Amino acid sequence: MKIFEPQTLQALKEHCARDGSPVLSVYLNIDPTLPVNARGGYKTMLGNMLEKIERSVEKDDQLMKHFSEDAEWVKSRIDVLIPRGKTYVAFCDVSEDFYFEEEIPIRLPNAIFYEDTPYVRPIMEAMDEYERYGVVLLDREKARFFVVMFGQIEEIEDAINIPPVRHRKTAGTDHMRSQMVFQRRSETWNTWFLKEIGERLRDLVTEYNTPHLILMGPHEVTSEFYRLLPKALQEKVIDRLRMAVKAKAQEVLEAIAPVIECRERFIEDQTVEDLVTAAQKSGETMEKALLGLNPVLSAINQGRVYMLVYSSGFTTNGYYCPKCEVILDHVPENELCPYCSSSLERTEDLVWLASEKVLASGGKVEEVKSEQAKVKLDVNGHIGAFLR
Repeated sequence: MKIFEPQTLQALKEHCARDGSPVLSVYLNIDPTLPVNARGGYKTMLGNMLEKIERSVEKDDQLMKHFSEDAEWVKSRIDVLIPRGKTYVAFCDVSEDFYFEEEIPIRLPNAIFYEDTPYVRPIMEAMDEYERYGVVLLDREKARFFVVMFGQIEEIEDAINIPPVRHRKTAGTDHMRSQMVFQRRSETWNTWFLKEIGERLRDLVTEYNTPHLILMGPHEVTSEFYRLLPKALQEKVIDRLRMAVKAKAQEVLEAIAPVIECRERFIEDQTVEDLVTAAQKSGETMEKALLGLNPVLSAINQGRVYMLVYSSGFTTNGYYCPKCEVILDHVPENELCPYCSSSLERTEDLVWLASEKVLASGGKVEEVKSEQAKVKLDVNGHIGAFLR
């Protein structure tokens, strides 16, 4: 995923449009598993968002010309898109021959921006929110570095140990002495190599902002490497696994997948435990969390939700107001929005609309997949929220 690479993000942030020709930034939910995207529903969403920008620039002929070119390019790309990810991200300025597009495997809120620079804040926030894992695969002759994020792995660098000493065969006691000297030099060089890899790892952890590390290779090598690491890096190591240094990236990913899944399930269990406890302790003077669909929707409509938590697979019908974007789990007797009196529309996936609204307000969404956590959340209404 190019957009999450430090150099790509830096290039996007430094790009500055020519006066009178802003950059169109698009974040479009294309998840094919969602009912709202059935039969190309994301195309309708894109059209609606583009229309809002068009209305804001239509009085400026030059700006309108540039926007029309950019909008047409994005629509042409979406028309032929076969969704494989969850969010389509694009930046373009046709007049400057500037284009970038990518599908990413995480969900970001639908949004469009037309500004002087590419709007990369959602990407930066996603990088802060989602767990990243650094992997070091090494033996005494070679080290390889990987970054794992969103279930995908990328090899970012390798280093090769080329010993400066070579063994020469000699006779008698000279041979024994030579062997001992060679052994000491080889061990010293290997230690230097591991220390050098540790220093490089420290730089990569900072560059790629990886809070967790997994060491892989022969057990005796990973043990020694761990011992040589500074304490700050030792604290980031969550596991050590056996693996041949020549293993393919996909083999590395398959080997560490159970470690990552176990950690993520643990985090989900803790999140639900904290949510239920906070909701039960909340009083009239201070509410920290809520449980149940109706209270959660009310808090979302008021912009009070910091994190929405719901059981994976939980869906329900509901209603929303297309004018003021209020979402409801039941329709009032007059079938009108209680806030602006507009006509309400029905939705088959109220949870999706709720999470979209939370994301758009700068909040977070946690879909709980851990069976243990789901059981606990389901008996408390399937859904809950931490409040701001």
